[in-house]
Amino acid sequence: MKIALLGAGAVGAYFIWGLDGVDPKEKEFTVIAEGARKERLEGEGVRVNKVTYHPVVKTPEEAGPQDLVIVAVKGNALLDAVKLLPPLMGKKTAVVSMLNGGDSEDVIASAVGRQHVLHSIILIASRRADGEVVFDTEYDTTIYYGAVDIPDKEILLATVRNAFSDTPVKAIESADIMYDVWSKYAKNICNNLPQAILGIPAALYTRSEHGLFLAKKLWAEVRTLARLRGIELPEEVGIYPCADSSRYSTLQDIDAGRRTEVDSLCGYLLDLAAENSIDVPYIEYTYHAIKALEEKNDGVFD
Repeated sequence: MKIALLGAGAVGAYFIWGLDGVDPKEKEFTVIAEGARKERLEGEGVRVNKVTYHPVVKTPEEAGPQDLVIVAVKGNALLDAVKLLPPLMGKKTAVVSMLNGGDSEDVIASAVGRQHVLHSIILIASRRADGEVVFDTEYDTTIYYGAVDIPDKEILLATVRNAFSDTPVKAIESADIMYDVWSKYAKNICNNLPQAILGIPAALYTRSEHGLFLAKKLWAEVRTLARLRGIELPEEVGIYPCADSSRYSTLQDIDAGRRTEVDSLCGYLLDLAAENSIDVPYIEYTYHAIKALEEKNDGVFD
């Protein structure tokens, strides 16, 4: 079995850790990269939880068709990543996306065909710090995956199941993957984004009625939009159970001066709302507030 990974950051590093040491005769694991990024990964490796890993790194052409392709780039890198997919595709290749948001599978399907793409999410507490990726080994990192209206789904589902068997990677076939996707999506919007605007960790939702108010308003708007896709989320806001000190990915990006995923997180929702003439003032404000913070990091303001 051949398994390829696109993206060796805070999420991709989990797979580098989990698939390290697999028998290459049984599972051939490859990180896909080109140019300077390939050279850096080959030279420096990937440091995860104080251990440096040196996975095999190949270009798409060197790697060739795969059984499973894991897409674990950030949302703002997806369009570049899908350009690397065609050489990796065989007739029965399965592709799973670990991206936040609601439309990464559609973007990938437009490049490789809907018949290859499973829906999936990953629940992980990870961060990049001081040149390494740190993920909380006490947090129950879990991947959920499932098939939505595609032929040969049993073959693709079995590919994912077999890829992670006999490894530390925990992957579960979902009974309702679209509900899982939208539930995580809503939680990302209402947990992840207010943190980034205010610069406050997860205590924002456990110690502040004002932080919780913002989370509830965002949750309600995403819940309304989810119904347009046939998903009924619970009325009660979903707050991640984690330490009050937790800083989610968008706040990490703002702290580090990196571009965030706000375009992919909010853009799809704003488009969906506009198409259906639905007002989503809290999502709209949140989007523009984070874009202004990106401009601040870019030095737009004196």
